[in-house]
Order: sequence, then structure tokens, then C-alpha cells
Amino acid sequence: MIKGIQSKIEKKINRKIKKRGDCQYLSDRIHIELNERLSYNTIRRVFGIQLDCNTKPSINTLDILSQFIGYNSFDSYKRENTWRKEWSLQIQICGWINRMDDDELIFELNSFRIKNEKFTIIFVSVLRELFLLKKFKLAENLIRKTNINLESLSYSELLYIGNGVGSILPKIKIEEQDLVRLLKNDFFVEYIFLLFVDYSSLSGYYGLLYFLIKRHKIELRKEQKLFFQAIEKFRKLLTNQKIELINFQSINKESLHPILIGRLASIEIAACKQKGIPYDYILHDLIMIINASDRPIIDYLYELKSVALLLGDFFLMEWICSEENYIITEEYQVAHQQFSFIIQLLLAIHKKNDKECLAILKKIDDKKWILSYYSYINIFHSIGNYHFTKDKQEKIKILQKYNKLCAPLNYPIFDEKYLKNYFN
Repeated sequence: MIKGIQSKIEKKINRKIKKRGDCQYLSDRIHIELNERLSYNTIRRVFGIQLDCNTKPSINTLDILSQFIGYNSFDSYKRENTWRKEWSLQIQICGWINRMDDDELIFELNSFRIKNEKFTIIFVSVLRELFLLKKFKLAENLIRKTNINLESLSYSELLYIGNGVGSILPKIKIEEQDLVRLLKNDFFVEYIFLLFVDYSSLSGYYGLLYFLIKRHKIELRKEQKLFFQAIEKFRKLLTNQKIELINFQSINKESLHPILIGRLASIEIAACKQKGIPYDYILHDLIMIINASDRPIIDYLYELKSVALLLGDFFLMEWICSEENYIITEEYQVAHQQFSFIIQLLLAIHKKNDKECLAILKKIDDKKWILSYYSYINIFHSIGNYHFTKDKQEKIKILQKYNKLCAPLNYPIFDEKYLKNYFN
């Protein structure tokens, strides 16, 4: 960013900044045009003439330099230039798709994989464009033939791919044959369907996946089968159906991802609640697994939050909060933390602790919520706000928002009675 400012300044004054005289000249020009003072020493440091200096320019210095080349501030400069780069990239991708045949497109994408650090952004943009054009066969072929080194990607980057591609699926109509094609592609199953867990579409395409897998006898790995079985049971919970125990203790969990382990535990807890039997044994098993693992605790507890909220189980919420600790090491954990804030809010309301409620509400930021859970989290955020506010008119507005949120989801469990009686 700073190099871009340097280049624009030198172009404006038609002069390279290489020595003290150049720095003084720029200092004088800035003073004349902006009535702001930047010493030649400051300018010398910004342009790297003082090589032994590691001091970064202050925001005030960057603001003045940005104003000199026509921007309101350094932030304004960053936003506009980032937008220009992204827009240029999108135009380039659209050009590829319009003018290239399938093999050329795959070749171009593989070339970017080798030379460009923005591969994940390009990869997601290409797939989204293909889905919008309903070129599912090409998308599936592209996934098979693109050289993606998964080991080089962080979990946050994989989540970016999952969310970036998965979020387009509810917006388009996908025929059964195309969904089956995608379900037969292991990359798509593992990094789209299993990462973008679309809680907003369990009455739509996402809820169909389990049935399509069974109907078309699609071969999946053990952990993938367990995932889709758990999702189907969660869909039944949302539609007020009974679910059976999955025998959590008997499942070999050694190779399972922590979030899947937590998902299976949460389904077992829900089944126990329906049957009116204790679920202490599940929490005991989970603690033993966590203590023996070096994976983040928050991953194991993530799906327990979903079920604790759905069932209004304040004991489970309390247990989650007591076990959880947050050391943010990856970007995705910020969204997980936001989910925890919703749990903490409802617990504070349950305990009638208004002071704590206010403190938690200040931490909640819907811009940081995980995309595929956004509507689901918003429902419980609305429930919390409804019961916390004392203003009758505000309650009416929140109830209207809640009904608007629930209508497209089409989950029978979320009616007005559910909201109003949540803490009873």
C-alpha cells in the first residue's frame, strides 16, 4: 500500500524521491497545498532513503500523504485500491469463463495455483461463476483436475473455500442429477458440504443430501457418513420429530475431526433429552477425549452450542461455558467465539443478571458470525433481545423480526410460542 502512495506522489510531482533535496521539495509542496507539515526526515523514512530506520510511518503521516494525492485519508486510499484490485480480478475471471474452453480454464487456474498467493480467492470466484451459469459438470471437472495442495492451506482458508462456494448453493436451483454429481466428488463433499453446514437450507437442498446419498448408494468414508447422519437427525429435531440414540460411546472417534465429535455428542444429548434419560456419560466421555487431545477445546464444543440453544438446556450451556477457553489462533475461531457470546447472553438472562447482559450485548457483532449459521444464530439473538428488553414497542419489533427470520427456514419448532416460553 505504501509503495503505491510513493508511486502516485512521484508521478504527481514529476520527480523521484531519492535524496534530501527531493524530500525537502515534497515537504514544501505538502505545506503549500495542504497547510500540513511533514519534515524532510519523516519523508526520507517513508521513502526508504534512511535505510537504517525501521520506524513505520504514523497514521497521521499516511493520512497527509494520502490527502496529497487526492484521498480523504489512508483508509480511503486502502479501500479504493483494494476494490480496484478485486474488481479487476473478477473481470479477469469472467473473461476466462467467457472465452476459454474447459481445458484452457483448468490450465489457467493451475497456473495461478503455482504463481499466485490469491489462489483461494480465484478458485472460489471461478466456482461461484460456474454455478451461477449452472455449469455443474465443468465445476465438478475443474475440481478433479485442479492441482490443489490441501496440506498448504490453513483451516481458515479451507473454511473460506467452503463458505465462498457453499453460500451460492441456496441461491440457485440445482437438479437432483447435479447434486448427485457433486456428492460423488470427494473434494466437494469434504470441503463444501461438510464445511458449509447450511442450517438455513435443511428444508431445502441441504436437507436432501442424506436422502440422495441413500437413494443413489453413494460411497462415502466413515466420518462423512456419520456427518450426514448427524445432520439428518438435527433436521428431525427442527421439525419436531423423534430421534434415536447413536451410541456415542461405541463410535471409534480416534480419526474424527473435533467438530464432528462434538456434533455426534450433541445429537446423543438431544436423543437422551427426548427419552428423559441422563446424558452425563456423554459429557464425561467428551472431557476424556478433550484432555487427551492437543486440538482446540472450542472445536469440540461448537456443535454442543447448537443443541443447547435449540433445547433451551441451561445446564448444558453452563457446562459449555465452564469448559471453554478462548485463545484465538485462527480466523474461524472468532466466529466460534461469537456463538459463545449468544450462549452467555441467554445464560445471563436466565440468571436475571442485567449488568452481565449489557456487557455481553456489546461484544456481539453479527458481521463476525459464521455465514452458514447466520439465520440460526440470529434467531437466538432475537430471543435474547426479546426477553431482555422491557420496552413493549421494542418487543413487538423483535417479534416481527423473529417471524421474518423463521418464515423462510420453515422449521416447525420456531414459532411464537417457542420464543415467548424459552425461559419457562
